[in-house]
Amino acid sequence: MITVIIGVLFLAAIGTILLTIASNYLIAVNVDHNSSDNFYQTEGILEEVRTGLLEYAGDSGETAYKDVVENYTKTKENMRETFSKNYLSLLAGKLTGYSYNWDDSKLGTLQTCDLNLLKKLTKVPDAVTTKKGTDLEFVINKDLNKGYSLTLKNLMIDYTDETDYRSSIQADICMYVPDYKFEGDSTLEEVKDYIVISDDTLTITGNDNTTGATFRGNVYTGNKDKGIEVQSQNAAKFYSPTIISRGSLDILGGSHVNVQGEKDAGNLWLQNIRLKSQGVNDESTLQTTLDLNANAYIANDLDIEANNSVVTLSGKYYGYSYNEENTSSTSVARSDYSSAILINGMNTTLKAKNLDKLILAGRTFVSRNDKDGKAQISDIMMGESIAVKSNQLAYLLPTEYIVGDGATESHNPVMRDEIVTIDKEGLLNSEIGKYLDTNEPYTANYSNSGGYVFYYLKFKDEKSANEYFKNYYQGSQEEDGSSFSNKEQLDDKAKAYISTVDDTNMKFSSELFLIAGNVVHNYYATGGSSIQSDNYFDNAGKPKNELLTDGKKQGQDYVGYQLTLLASGSTGSMRLPENADALVAGRIIDFSKLGSTLNKLDEKTGARIYATPGDYVVDGSMKKGIIIAGGDVEVQSDFQGLILAKGKVTTTRSNLNLKSDMVLVGKLLEFAKSDKELRDLFYGLNGSNIQNPTDMSKCISYQNWQKNSY
Repeated sequence: MITVIIGVLFLAAIGTILLTIASNYLIAVNVDHNSSDNFYQTEGILEEVRTGLLEYAGDSGETAYKDVVENYTKTKENMRETFSKNYLSLLAGKLTGYSYNWDDSKLGTLQTCDLNLLKKLTKVPDAVTTKKGTDLEFVINKDLNKGYSLTLKNLMIDYTDETDYRSSIQADICMYVPDYKFEGDSTLEEVKDYIVISDDTLTITGNDNTTGATFRGNVYTGNKDKGIEVQSQNAAKFYSPTIISRGSLDILGGSHVNVQGEKDAGNLWLQNIRLKSQGVNDESTLQTTLDLNANAYIANDLDIEANNSVVTLSGKYYGYSYNEENTSSTSVARSDYSSAILINGMNTTLKAKNLDKLILAGRTFVSRNDKDGKAQISDIMMGESIAVKSNQLAYLLPTEYIVGDGATESHNPVMRDEIVTIDKEGLLNSEIGKYLDTNEPYTANYSNSGGYVFYYLKFKDEKSANEYFKNYYQGSQEEDGSSFSNKEQLDDKAKAYISTVDDTNMKFSSELFLIAGNVVHNYYATGGSSIQSDNYFDNAGKPKNELLTDGKKQGQDYVGYQLTLLASGSTGSMRLPENADALVAGRIIDFSKLGSTLNKLDEKTGARIYATPGDYVVDGSMKKGIIIAGGDVEVQSDFQGLILAKGKVTTTRSNLNLKSDMVLVGKLLEFAKSDKELRDLFYGLNGSNIQNPTDMSKCISYQNWQKNSY
């Protein structure tokens, strides 16, 4: 019995042990399952928050990208930098609930954001909190390798389910700026087609005005006044698909310039084209010539000042500026915002019969000086888009409205010390009064070379100036008891400026030409010259909106070309900002990374990339490659490749050939990517070494991840 009892108790004990083990196992499995399920739900809440942040990031990125692309010509910074700041500012605004203004001084500093805005990103808002004793904060940092980022700090997901199971995840969420491609890369693609890119001037000198210097490839200069200068008695030939300058093309006395594309007509983007008398005296018979077979987009004027000039225009000529921003505004017209053609040199030949199209949105002006000889912004407006210097007499205030002291006859100009009064009332009540500004119908212009004062008519608007000149040209006047034609007088005086060989060249067709002022043409035709009236205006005397809009697009694209070598896409202002960065030093080469000279040979091409912080002389020792100079470059020898100069580029030899090489430069830029010193030198290659993905979701990651750390 005792043995049986012991046996039963033993079996019972074993059964109890087995039941306890089984029960504990089942309980442990159930607890683990519920705990895991709770944790997965906690992790799901965190993923919901991340998905919401990804949506914030997507909206911010789209807005920032669109803003930068549409307005990049307004900014000094490169587009990647601008996008990064705009993107993170918009993202910070979504985390704080208010408009966030970028502040470089706050980089690396913790800033508070609104926890409630994150709670809205999940269906379980109560689980979104912060680790104990902290606030939800963010910090914006800049890393040399990955660029800008925004990191959300102190976030915790603390979730207790309906069965009282609890889990927590603590993590920082880091959001890098996606590595979208902007103008740094695009500009670097464009430079492959260039032979010269200079932040200052390109000067052609030291040759014999026959063989000269020949450029095969695109050219860019950054000087805002004289961008390209062909010095006196030199020659230059440009076989260039594109020429861009922030300044003008200046052709000095006795020089010869030919501009055209490599195969077809090229594109020429300039402030002015100026043929200057500098370098030859008034008695010289040397010709100054320009053969322009290009689509020329000129912001201001073609000014032919040099005597004996021969200008041949072929292709298309766009003088697109009507006023500062090409609006129908009634603001005072200014000569520097008005495109025209001026013939100021004696014995000028202007050959225009081969033009496909001519658009002159502005008109000519007479330069005006005050009594101290200082040039004035508000010049004297004329009623012509193409004007000969002698036609200025048509705009002089008639002498009958200039009243002297009675000792001498009225005249215009008058001596500075003469005491005269202007019969303003009589002027306004005259036949020409309807064209004039009622408050100020005349203006004084003081000569800077003598003691004279010229009085000119001042018109109330552009259309009135046009109508006045048209009527003046077709009218007549009395002098010394006899009548004579104004046209005959103007024609006769113009013959000193317009060459006799022009009898078949200077003709204009209203079907091909759009002009904002009148044009007197073909002075040597039988019966004298005739006049072509403006056709830039509507019936109400306002400039046609479609013409203003088209001109504004040209100006906006010109700004883009000046800043990045790329058209702006017809957005932003049509005027280059005063504080605009230089192209080479601001957008292509980071000269702060160039402490000493680099001379790198690419063995695959046999060409070099030579970079110096100072000046460089192309003397034949380097015949092809890429030259980067922090100073000036003097070209004494033929060269193939690309010259990038922070300073001036000057050619100093006859029979000189400079040629771009897209393939060679492209291979050298690929070579530069594999060399850290060279890669760091190019903004478009280094991008601060940013290699972030463009997929927004891949730019968001967790840091400092911890589980159940309460």
